[in-house]
Amino acid sequence: MQEIALIVNLTAGYGKCRLKYPEVTAYLEQHDVKVKSFFTEKRGHGEELARQAVREGFDVVVSMGGDGTLNEVVNGVAGSSATLGFIPAGAGNDFGRTFGLKNGEVTKACHVLLDGHARAVDLCRIDARYFINVAGAGFDAEVGHMANVWGKRYFSGATAYIASILRQLVAFSPREMIIELDEQRISTKVWMVAVANARYFGGGFMIAPTAEIDDGLLDVYIIQETSKAGLLMVLPRVMTGGHVSHPAVLFYRAKRVKLSSPYVLAAQADGELVDHLPQEFAITGEKINMILPRLAGPSGLPR
Repeated sequence: MQEIALIVNLTAGYGKCRLKYPEVTAYLEQHDVKVKSFFTEKRGHGEELARQAVREGFDVVVSMGGDGTLNEVVNGVAGSSATLGFIPAGAGNDFGRTFGLKNGEVTKACHVLLDGHARAVDLCRIDARYFINVAGAGFDAEVGHMANVWGKRYFSGATAYIASILRQLVAFSPREMIIELDEQRISTKVWMVAVANARYFGGGFMIAPTAEIDDGLLDVYIIQETSKAGLLMVLPRVMTGGHVSHPAVLFYRAKRVKLSSPYVLAAQADGELVDHLPQEFAITGEKINMILPRLAGPSGLPR
């Protein structure tokens, strides 16, 4: 690796990304990596900049920011031969948690860029956009939207999501949803449906503890209708993946998931509000090469 394009969202993580940026460039340049930085100026700009970096011939394009920035860069790099790297410097950074890269550990992430290996990751799609982490609809999408527009003004990381959960518990209730999983069809009242390629969402909730990023399948978790008190019993277990044994939780694997409802329900992908139902989520069969920590064995977890 001689030169990289670094797509930077300086406002990510309540401005913490701006503080971490000099540390990242200094570390990489000390290790003989030439860095050309591109700075996002608005929502969606990361995708434009990633496409520009690909046109300029960069073989490695690195996202520095949160999951939203990473999603934009994924959409800009997809379909090219460029390899994608990422440095978690946002508020949630859930994709990195699957690989042991926690929020703000930029030096560790830089080491991965230098010492990691390229791995082909499944590209998933909702409508016209790609995603690589977790998508879904219902309570989680409403919470994510509230966390982005309200919670992150006052709280950081998982705290913003927890505060938004408590606010949405007052307003939201289980809704009827039709869930199509390949050839299977389920109609039930749900709190939420999570469609996962990786393991974490919502600032540290392990919604899909057995998800693999390259198995060609989506892990689907359905939290069915239960009381609000019951939901409050389930949610803490999601932090550690212990919810999978709860009787209100259903688990499936599929290549295609279509969600629809007679109600107006928001959908999200990689933590960003996409639109409302109906939506179809699918494994595309396409891959994107990503620089990830070296593997410890068949589980796919890093050393």
